[in-house]
Amino acid sequence: MSEPVLRVEALRCGFDTEAGYIRVVDDVSFELEAGGTLGLVGESGCGKTVSALTVMGLLPKPAGIVESGRIFYRGDDLAAADGKAMGRVRGREISMIFQEPMTALNPVHRIGRQIVEALKLYEPGNGKSVQRERAIELLEMVGIPAARQRLREYPHQLSGGMRQRVMIAMALAGRPRVLIADEPTTALDVTVQAQILELLRSLQAQHGMAMLFITHDLGVVAELCDEVIVMYAGRIAERASVEVLFRSPLHPYTHGLIRSIPTPDMPAKTMLPVIEGVVPQLTEMPAGCRFSSRCEFADDRCQNDVPALRGSGTRHEVACHHWERLRE
Repeated sequence: MSEPVLRVEALRCGFDTEAGYIRVVDDVSFELEAGGTLGLVGESGCGKTVSALTVMGLLPKPAGIVESGRIFYRGDDLAAADGKAMGRVRGREISMIFQEPMTALNPVHRIGRQIVEALKLYEPGNGKSVQRERAIELLEMVGIPAARQRLREYPHQLSGGMRQRVMIAMALAGRPRVLIADEPTTALDVTVQAQILELLRSLQAQHGMAMLFITHDLGVVAELCDEVIVMYAGRIAERASVEVLFRSPLHPYTHGLIRSIPTPDMPAKTMLPVIEGVVPQLTEMPAGCRFSSRCEFADDRCQNDVPALRGSGTRHEVACHHWERLRE
């Protein structure tokens, strides 16, 4: 097995609020191999995006706090890096596609200007004409027709799918080795979503990038990812290859998510299975397993003892005291 291009170890981070400090990410570790795609799955608020922002060094300051943990990229610990060092990595080595292109793009500047601004950081030695041609090349690379014309348009003049392609073009401007995609297909219709996923797959194959794909859509994970981490309330619940996870999920939360996916042979108007209950508030996390209030197998041990993430097979780990009951 090759050395991972990115390794996150025991990451803990959160925010200072009026109610006090709230931990959002609790002991999260993962590795990302060159050319591979790791899916990070979970409900809104489970810590997926905060984990990614911490890797990028973009956790809002001063409220955002990294308590502990290490983020290794090419031998350097990014968690200990200062702003200048992160400036050399961000965009050039590790880049990110943000979730909402309409809010990530500046609505009062033309598309061309925004791409060229990024290129000035990554290719400062090039003149304006060279940077403009490079911007056109990037738009063509992500499948935007009439790229030269699009440079003069504003974000509101583009469709949602086109805006997302612009965000991908900007993320690739620095020729990164690692791409973090934060729910890049959210709010897109199914056809456009399929086009964006195919584009990401094609670009990854062309450039050999490693990709961390953040989503709440298990269907997207099955189509795009090699491995997947399922998060719940800030902790990792389960980690496995995509094939193993869908064939034999071992965490009750993962099992519930997969059961809730509609299948082609399901009769019309059939009620989908649901996971009863709600995610606990960040300020009221249980002492033990955070899924215990919604789990059919929960007992006193689950209420009081934090389950360790343990191996249950080759590259399959689960944090559950009763995982063997789902294997039966």
